[in-house]
Amino acid sequence: MTAASRVYTQLKSEIVTCRLAPGKCFSEMELARRFDSSRTPVREACRRLENEGLIEIIPFRGYFVSALTVGDFHNLHELQLVVDPAAAAIAAQRANPGEIMAMEACAQYEYQVGKRESYYEFLQNNLKLHVTIAQASCNDHLAKVVSSVHTRLMRFFYLGLSIDSYGAVIVTEHSSIVEAIRARDPELARKRAEEHVSNTIKRSSSIFLAATEITLNEAESAERLDPKARPAPAFELHFGEKLAAQRPLKIGKL
Repeated sequence: MTAASRVYTQLKSEIVTCRLAPGKCFSEMELARRFDSSRTPVREACRRLENEGLIEIIPFRGYFVSALTVGDFHNLHELQLVVDPAAAAIAAQRANPGEIMAMEACAQYEYQVGKRESYYEFLQNNLKLHVTIAQASCNDHLAKVVSSVHTRLMRFFYLGLSIDSYGAVIVTEHSSIVEAIRARDPELARKRAEEHVSNTIKRSSSIFLAATEITLNEAESAERLDPKARPAPAFELHFGEKLAAQRPLKIGKL
């Protein structure tokens, strides 16, 4: 593994699991010291994370972990509802045996509530599953869109994993999509992918908003105890910006 890959892997893990909170600012020099690296690998890693939408690079100011907003949450799910079913339908016609085996392996991973090490492992398997399905379509542009959507959704999903227990349900839904792809049934694959995304939207909407409320309550409690020692929340307080004006999450075909 190159130095840039090592920094990228470690930094991405900390961003996805919100150990580096949204809005957090850091510099190349700071990361170079932390990861015992020169600034060049840090710069390469950060450019890669910027392309994935996980950080923002602002000239003369530094690097910032991208914010989490209700608008992004809605828009990413809306796009997911378009691209995931399309990818599954095409993959049912074009996937090779090796790709189907890889899908099956990823689909079987179940996270365990209370075991945080399993959360990130699940998110990586989830990302790999959906990207492999998209890659099996043999459409590079579609695969890039799917990869971008699921990479950006990882942080939203992580916030809710500790307060839900849908692991077995998700395994069943993932497996049903792969079964349809293996059966070479495009319409069934599309239908099962649509159902999975719709269920994901329903689950994650309530879970993510619950996670938001829990985090804000923790911050308020800490402030009451010591107004000067209020901890940084898991996401910026402007998460709720224009909340009332946001369109509701829509379920079903677009």
